[in-house]
Amino acid sequence: MPRGVFLYIFAFMKRFWFILLAMLLLLASSCGKKKENPFPDEGEELPQWYYVNLFAHQVMSSYYLWNEEIKDGLSAWKTTADPVQTVKDIRYKDASGKDIDRWTMVTDDFSSFTGGVAGYNVTNGVEFALYYGDRSHTSVVGVVTFTYADSPASAAGLRRGDVFVRVNGTAMTPDNYVSVVNDGLYGGNSVSLTLSDGRTVTLTPRDMYEEPLNEMRILDVEGRKVGYLHYTSFTLVSTASLPECFQSFSEAGIRDLVLDLRYNGGGYVTACDVLGSLIAPREEVRAGSVFSREIYNKILTEAWEEEPSCFLQEYTYAEDGRVFDLLGANPGIDRLYVLVGGNTASASESLICGLKPYMDVTVIGTRTYGKYCSGLMMGAPRWYETYRNDLEEGLTDKALPMVDNWGIYVMYARYADRDGVTLSMPDGIVPDVELEDNPADGYQLGDPSETMLSAALDLIAGRKTRLSAGAVSRPALDPVSDPVRRPGFGILVSEGPWITGSRRLD
Repeated sequence: MPRGVFLYIFAFMKRFWFILLAMLLLLASSCGKKKENPFPDEGEELPQWYYVNLFAHQVMSSYYLWNEEIKDGLSAWKTTADPVQTVKDIRYKDASGKDIDRWTMVTDDFSSFTGGVAGYNVTNGVEFALYYGDRSHTSVVGVVTFTYADSPASAAGLRRGDVFVRVNGTAMTPDNYVSVVNDGLYGGNSVSLTLSDGRTVTLTPRDMYEEPLNEMRILDVEGRKVGYLHYTSFTLVSTASLPECFQSFSEAGIRDLVLDLRYNGGGYVTACDVLGSLIAPREEVRAGSVFSREIYNKILTEAWEEEPSCFLQEYTYAEDGRVFDLLGANPGIDRLYVLVGGNTASASESLICGLKPYMDVTVIGTRTYGKYCSGLMMGAPRWYETYRNDLEEGLTDKALPMVDNWGIYVMYARYADRDGVTLSMPDGIVPDVELEDNPADGYQLGDPSETMLSAALDLIAGRKTRLSAGAVSRPALDPVSDPVRRPGFGILVSEGPWITGSRRLD
């Protein structure tokens, strides 16, 4: 997203007018001087889907990265169609019909979607991976990967490595686990988990902020100071915590950093820019070198001048106006080790991509998810209000009650490094060192003996390990091939004028 997505006020306002210009051009071309609707007149009493379709059609026509590739679908769009299904059906696919774009979506619960991306959720605070419970693959179990601080899960004593075999008394199988997990753990109600050790814990979800700086440590590896950070989501709120974390790293004199992104499904570009500026070589930050670029469709390319995202020496936190000295907090890291897996997506992949040209980055784990696009979250009510004067008279007033909590998450750019290279396209970043996560290895995150952190520390120390023999550590059980994904996964979001991606922007 113009990786300017989460930038300063000047860049934000400049981008706002570019966006406004692009949309006005589109509306002018489709509505004409008489401000006619782009869809056929259907009388005065129009159904809800008409207003949602008008909004979604205009956004997809102008912003969508592959709008030229789906022009036939845009032309055939019907006002009476289900907009959720229509967007899913026409988003960009390969010749076989498989989705290339797996992320663009319309939702009638926009507030929940944006809240999840911002880190605010009605949640139990437990994260987990799903595995087959036996070698014959007849049962499924959940293994806790970590819990959030001050959450119902942490209060109940759940820890990494705990295995749950039943959800609300129901055993999971390959046929039912998706519905059992979604209804039980993401349904918003209290849930009972039966653990393999015989315990039963009951979790009652609550509305809370899931702090993404989950674990921070300073380790001594044969006399060398090494920083470890488990970071779970690129939230806007975390942009005020990241500089303080790295100031601690800097004061400790760390020269190597192990950044644990194996469960980080993405978030805001601003947070990515802040973290990248805290990790990159100090001379590149001082020079304001290009961190990332964005590639748009033809409409946006003509409307927006190229505005690459550059490393930041300072960052102003929009919530309260605090100014953070990112260059001063940057510890001057020599080597970066990133722990990744199949749940490492979007902003996490973009961070790796942007830093690779500037420093020694070693990626440890399994292939990442492969989310190589930036998206905009646009609320339908704000869209109608913004273009009130460019739509048919009275249309906005009729539309607003109909589109109250509707919105769209639309892919509008492909992110790339300074040279235009996108490492995660099309199927994710291939690790330099292949190693599978093993949450049941008996160690907590941040423990030097934990499987993946231990491998990174061995590399830092130059020690001979099982990796030197080419062996690949594997968990005792086989992972489920299509795991349930939590809300907000695979998100890389821009903070354009449409964005309601955190509560303070609503």
